[in-house]
Amino acid sequence: MTSLLGGDASPVGWCVQFVDAPFETTLAAHLAWRRSLPAGTPITVSKPMPFARALQNLTPFETPWTRELFVPLDGWTAYLNNGIGGGDPSASAYVTANALGVRHIVAMNSPTHGPGHSSTQLWLSGPGGAPPSMSIRTISAHQQDGRWSWLETGALQSFEDADRYTRRRVRDRFDREALLSCLAALGIDLAEDARWGDGVVVQQRVPWPRRTVTWDEARAEV
Repeated sequence: MTSLLGGDASPVGWCVQFVDAPFETTLAAHLAWRRSLPAGTPITVSKPMPFARALQNLTPFETPWTRELFVPLDGWTAYLNNGIGGGDPSASAYVTANALGVRHIVAMNSPTHGPGHSSTQLWLSGPGGAPPSMSIRTISAHQQDGRWSWLETGALQSFEDADRYTRRRVRDRFDREALLSCLAALGIDLAEDARWGDGVVVQQRVPWPRRTVTWDEARAEV
């Protein structure tokens, strides 16, 4: 099973975004956007590297984040960043997907940490979605300070197991197993990390101060 989305790499990959476009297309569009920004931040782009090493090069965790990882998988492109807390779900992969006119997915799964925090969510957007965010479907089972909340927006999709949503406990309605099943039905098979292609890290060179923690320090915090 994948090391991401609450797996062995935790907290790396608690949030993973997916762009429904080939790796080279997605990366080129993203770099073009970054370089077009007024007074844009200088960036460096790594050479492709095996998935496990790419995850290592994504760290340390930072606030604000400065590193973005792009990895190919079965025609999709995965996006991660090094935001403290497992990644930033509002980060820039959506801009790239929107520019390409393709589907975009935010997948999140974090095990219980801190004073009772955890979350399993799937956000699907793209052509045909509701403007301005082009949202198609949102599913969220979220725990904050020990209190669970449930949210669904948009039309039920064919890849969902709607029977789960009638379960009494929110935590049982949409969990890691259900999230990975939805992703697999959408063509994103995370059965094993060996399926990933080589990844590329995009590093922003910023002058402002930021909080930085190592992988081990981040694990200790959660």
